[in-house]
Amino acid sequence: GEIDTIRSRRQLQMEHVRLELEEKLATVQRLEASLERLNVSRLEKQHSLVSSLFEASWVHGAGGYLLVNRADQIVYDDCPSEYPHTSGEEGKGELLHQVLQPVIQASFSQPDKITWHESTLVLSDGRNHRFLSGVTCLKRLDCVFVVTMDLEDATKRVQRDVVELLSVERFGHDDYGYYFIVGPQDQLLLNASHHPAYHEDLSPLADVNDNKTLFRQLKNISRHSGQSFYRYDYINPNRDNCTEEKLSYLIFYPPWNWTIGAGFYLNEHKLELEKSIAQANQASRDKINRGLLLLILNLLFGLSVALYVNRHIHRLDRNRQAHMHELEQYKKLLDLSCMVSKGDLTGHITYTNESFQRVTGYTADEMLGKPHNLFRHPSTPKKVFKELWDTIQAGMVWRGSSKNLGKNNKPFYTQQVIMPITDDNGNILEYIAARYDITELLEKREQLQLAFSTDTVTALGSRFKLLRDIERGPADQCLALIDMVSFHGVNKLYGTETGDMILKYIGESLSLFYGGTKTTLYRLNADIFAVLSPRVENFSSTMDAFLDQFSQKKFCLEDTMNTEIPITLTVGIACRQENLLTCADSALKEAKRQNLRLMIYNQDLADSDEYKQKMYWIDTVQQAMTEGRLVAYYQPIIDLSTGQICKFETLMRLLDKDGTPVPPGLFLPVLKQTQFYAYMTHAMIEQACAFFKDKVCHFSINFTVDDLLRKETVQLIVDTALRYDVIDRLVLEVVETENIQNYDQALETIRYLKELGCQISIDDFGSGYSNFSYLTQVSADVIKIDGSLVQAINQDERTRELISSIVQFAHRSDMKVVAEFIDSAEILQSVKEIGCDMGQGYHFSPPVPASEIPPCSRHT
Repeated sequence: GEIDTIRSRRQLQMEHVRLELEEKLATVQRLEASLERLNVSRLEKQHSLVSSLFEASWVHGAGGYLLVNRADQIVYDDCPSEYPHTSGEEGKGELLHQVLQPVIQASFSQPDKITWHESTLVLSDGRNHRFLSGVTCLKRLDCVFVVTMDLEDATKRVQRDVVELLSVERFGHDDYGYYFIVGPQDQLLLNASHHPAYHEDLSPLADVNDNKTLFRQLKNISRHSGQSFYRYDYINPNRDNCTEEKLSYLIFYPPWNWTIGAGFYLNEHKLELEKSIAQANQASRDKINRGLLLLILNLLFGLSVALYVNRHIHRLDRNRQAHMHELEQYKKLLDLSCMVSKGDLTGHITYTNESFQRVTGYTADEMLGKPHNLFRHPSTPKKVFKELWDTIQAGMVWRGSSKNLGKNNKPFYTQQVIMPITDDNGNILEYIAARYDITELLEKREQLQLAFSTDTVTALGSRFKLLRDIERGPADQCLALIDMVSFHGVNKLYGTETGDMILKYIGESLSLFYGGTKTTLYRLNADIFAVLSPRVENFSSTMDAFLDQFSQKKFCLEDTMNTEIPITLTVGIACRQENLLTCADSALKEAKRQNLRLMIYNQDLADSDEYKQKMYWIDTVQQAMTEGRLVAYYQPIIDLSTGQICKFETLMRLLDKDGTPVPPGLFLPVLKQTQFYAYMTHAMIEQACAFFKDKVCHFSINFTVDDLLRKETVQLIVDTALRYDVIDRLVLEVVETENIQNYDQALETIRYLKELGCQISIDDFGSGYSNFSYLTQVSADVIKIDGSLVQAINQDERTRELISSIVQFAHRSDMKVVAEFIDSAEILQSVKEIGCDMGQGYHFSPPVPASEIPPCSRHT
């Protein structure tokens, strides 16, 4: 109860200090506003403010204030003389000004905002004092006002209140029990049985009997146990200062280094007992029973005290054993989860656990007594270890990662935390380190980073790399998009293997022609190639020369007929354009439309309706992202066996300025050709993960192949899902296109995401370039049948048979099946009969905003 009283009084005092400082700052702001009417210079206004404050004398006690102008000069210093200051002409609050300098400068950019700062300074009494300072910018005077209060004074007031309260408290029969306090220097600050019981300045009471050793013993007992009973001999001032046995209950309060005790002399208790017996003997015979009762009650009281003390001792022992058992479990968990080692004060190894031995390859006997730099990799700078050593020797914790060298020169990477183990006095006894082996994680990141930037078929740069290079390149760069005419027809006629051979042939031709120049080559998707140059001069004529040279070559199959496959290329060029890829794409489409082999983007194309429409949607989406109008809608997916919602699909929606959703088909195809699409995907990831963090159901986010090839997007989905703890409920819907089977790095990314706990769903299966072979490579968890097939399920028997084949294949491969675009009871009945597991469509619910989302009954 005494400790709770101290804490509550201390908290109230701190609140009072802050309220007092806030009131002073409000007064200054009102004075500043009143000076606005004066037709004088800003400097004169500053002096007027100072004069008003001086006349008000509103800073008193341990408080003070500073007025600092934008040149970081102290205009006025009203800090008390005991505040820290330098020699010479500098003001009394100069060092306080130096400590608060960053806060003061930051306040100039935040007018009228109050910033609070606690700092510790050494005052003229040689002791550390804590200060609470309030800082605000006076915008009209172009200066910063600082008001501060020494918290040491507030603490003293609380301590005096507590001592005064305990000095008059009594307990026990005839109030023979009282309180005492042992202070930081092992001297009595309060003894309620003495006169005076305490000094007003809380200085130690006179110790005429030299009991400092006893007080130190009481302090150590309470510090180690927190609270305890203790019996000892002490002088009783109420009995001619004779030494008697005393029982005290001790509590330690760490913030003030106080031991608070409550006790009484056992002899006084004994005398009280004897007095009761004497009174009983002198009473009449008819009062004998009452006397005996009093005796029994007193005996029971003594027994209760003894039993309580004994029970308390046993409870402390049980708590100690429980804490030891808990520590053993912590140690076991630490040994199982990470590499642990300990070292002495010179850095030599004194202990390693089994995980440490397994990763490094060394046995415990091979490491004990050796320095920790046994594992230092030559590529790790020595300054890293110097920083580590300086940190832990200073008694602080060091965190970081490093590359290390195990036995047989096998490298490994660790994320580690190293800290000193200290005794009660803060002296360092040894060092302990906990490390996590992150070798596999770093190796996978390096593999993914390489895969993101390279096309696996042609070894040219990827679409992800092109977008990054355009963003980092100069303003006057040129881009050419090259498309092979009728590539899809060649794929269907000769097969995808021949198609890949043609793509390699085109890529090699480009590399041979542009080799040795500053030009960069890419393959974006399917049969689209890109050429990016930082130079505009002669770019189109050089491309023309390449087309001439390429048209003279022949591509022949290595078959018995030596079959020749004609290859015709079409090129679109754009230079010095803000949306370079979009403009080059417009030029390529115009070249195809006019049946030209090369088209350069010009003002006529910029004035075309198609280009204006594209630019309109780019500008509209950019503005919507800035204003928060690109939002996530959610459409429920139904478990067809129960009719209950089991998950949701996240869908991107653009809201116009009146809140009406814009159909995604109007803007998504345009934005997918720009670098803004990555930021749109990032917005959906953040909104969906944040929304479902407190939900139980699964949810899906749509991903394109380009998203899988974009390192930043993949890392963002992983980091965001882990931050909101939803990665085991996240489903990534990959749009099914022919590109996925040609991108090994996309498949590697999918495997990486599945290892982390994500599920993979193949979207729109059954349309476009559908095939069953890559489903096993992807190891998809869910197949979503394309809506066009589902819509025709009752109109065409062949469509029904196709859907049935997809469902049977999926179930044999341990995959679930979702039927999309269910908009009627008849379609719902048909997909149930075929065996689809889940359904989605307007028959159940349209996509809705987060505020209208229905509850999820379970998660699957």
